[in-house]
Amino acid sequence: MKVWISVDMEGISGIVDREQLIPDHRLYQEGRQRMLDDLRAVTDRLLAASDVEEIWINDSHDGMVNVRQSDMPPRVYLISGGAKPFSMAEGAQWADLALFIGYHAKAGTQAAIMDHTYAGEIFDVTLNGQSVGETGLNAALLGAWGVPVGMVSGDDKVAAEAKALLPDVETAVVKWGISRRAARLLPPAEASAVLQQAVDRTLTKWREGRLKPWRITTPITLTVTLMTPEMADRGMYCPGAIRLDGRTVGFTLASMEDAFRSFYTVMASAGRPLY
Repeated sequence: MKVWISVDMEGISGIVDREQLIPDHRLYQEGRQRMLDDLRAVTDRLLAASDVEEIWINDSHDGMVNVRQSDMPPRVYLISGGAKPFSMAEGAQWADLALFIGYHAKAGTQAAIMDHTYAGEIFDVTLNGQSVGETGLNAALLGAWGVPVGMVSGDDKVAAEAKALLPDVETAVVKWGISRRAARLLPPAEASAVLQQAVDRTLTKWREGRLKPWRITTPITLTVTLMTPEMADRGMYCPGAIRLDGRTVGFTLASMEDAFRSFYTVMASAGRPLY
């Protein structure tokens, strides 16, 4: 099988603050190392499985150049760089199984580490009336391609969010949120063990045919609620947008690919508020 991994940073074990997340910030190199440690725990377990032919990692955090090519072992391939047509989901089109590593809860989730939905401009997103964050948006896009999400790792809040959307998904809880920038953490060796045990359970479910793609019924009703009315003003430049209220634009779309593109276009055009 070909396993594809989307790796974000906010849900990595040991990460609790912006200083660990932003390039050139004081603790970024520490956060980058923790990201690599979690990835190695996952990829080592996958590589030990006789039916895993190759692994693709899509760097999905910030500018998407956090993972180094030089750190990749044989049979582990990297998708790097920010200008990707499907962003955090790029490259999953050709996978048999997907894992979301280091993910975080959607914007507005209480006591979730660094909660947001793709960008700080986004207040909420719905697909056919269901509120989703990055886990839901990306899982729905993968579902349209026929790819199941078998595992999500991060804090306890994103694990609950993933389970509510994808009942068969395996979760690896590597920390428990106390506030947006504080958590109870596992020692590194224990975090790695939690991740590897979740990989084992995921592979077992996949082999038994118990993991199914999450398919959204079409046509898809998408709503994007921004942080300010001015951001929604800009979002209305997206073709097909309908203004639903001061901060919300909506769409009716034929496919999940179109829904993702519309969401991303609104987010990219929103900009920062001008006061």
